[in-house]
Amino acid sequence: MTIAADRQVKDPCAWLSAVTHELAVAPPADTRAVLMTVWDGLVAARLAGLHAAVASPRWRARQRHAEAVEFDLAVQLARNCTVGTGLAIPARLPGAAVPWSAERADAAVAAVVSFCSAAEAMLRRAGELTPVWEDSLLGPVALTRWLADCWTGCHSGCPLRLPVPPPTWWR
Repeated sequence: MTIAADRQVKDPCAWLSAVTHELAVAPPADTRAVLMTVWDGLVAARLAGLHAAVASPRWRARQRHAEAVEFDLAVQLARNCTVGTGLAIPARLPGAAVPWSAERADAAVAAVVSFCSAAEAMLRRAGELTPVWEDSLLGPVALTRWLADCWTGCHSGCPLRLPVPPPTWWR
């Protein structure tokens, strides 16, 4: 079963901070657990980013660049059994979403960038502990860096073009 997290989560920034902390203390040798935690963080980061995009034109422009990277990262993670968490990546905010203040949107983006840094570091450590760097880690390492770069304005990308039909985990 896939859960639509956007209807369940009251504070995506708190959730994202918790996942970021979890990554900082997780054992890097458990590659599957690391990948699943990064998936959970990606869901929270996507949700926080969508809220930030509604609050500010600056974040809206950066979210459009980040969206393609988020999707690519989700594809990489989904290939490696992480969709077993059951959480779907929110494609958009629910219609009843309350707009955030600019300050809360700024804090959300800071939380996304912090998560990306923690995820990149943990994925690197996990990769260093494997006998041979696995493809399941190489792509996500680069994509978490690019995602942070999108939100900080250092990377602009192409708009997302979803496959038809979209994956079941992209709701």
